Amino acid sequence: MAIALSAWMIVLYFGFILLIAFDKEAMGRPIAPGLSLGIILGAAVIVLTWFTTWFYVTWANKNVDAEVIRQNRVTP
Repeated sequence: MAIALSAWMIVLYFGFILLIAFDKEAMGRPIAPGLSLGIILGAAVIVLTWFTTWFYVTWANKNVDAEVIRQNRVTP
């Protein structure tokens, strides 16, 4: 899971940075006054980072924590 989520975050961040580097015209395209496509995509990167963190915490609580509790259970 760690490798998959790390790969996802690398693609997300570097994809955004590469768009800024190589397609400045598209990223600067105004969507509304004072709001460009780059700003919207930047906010989307932040929101997707929060979602990825939430997904990992939920997954870890169900899988990792249950395994730790099972392994540390003391039987008389």
